[in-house]
Amino acid sequence: MARILVIDDNPAIRQVMQCCLPGMGHAVTTAPDGETGLKLATVDAVDLVLLDVDMPRLNGLSVCKALKDDPARRHIPVVMMTGRPTSELRRRVLDAGATTLLEKPFTWEALSEELNRCLPVVL
Repeated sequence: MARILVIDDNPAIRQVMQCCLPGMGHAVTTAPDGETGLKLATVDAVDLVLLDVDMPRLNGLSVCKALKDDPARRHIPVVMMTGRPTSELRRRVLDAGATTLLEKPFTWEALSEELNRCLPVVL
């Protein structure tokens, strides 16, 4: 069972993840914004972060960079999510240290594939 932190300012996304990810065998913690998510990631043991790109106050790119700059957290895979993927954004996401960029809306199959790819030891 992986411990997944979902950081997204959209309450519907957080609610769906809280309902569905446990059915896939994962424990889920959610955060409504980047600041809260970053605090949770530094306090709780997390195996993977699902992170929205566009959020107020502290966006996903900044959160990802902060996680990757922290020696105790840089090993955590970060799957970023956006509804507006572009090649430029994909480059910025990877430059920030994210494992991949998942386009919203995504299927549960696509999410499951990414989780399997990012968490082979945990799964």
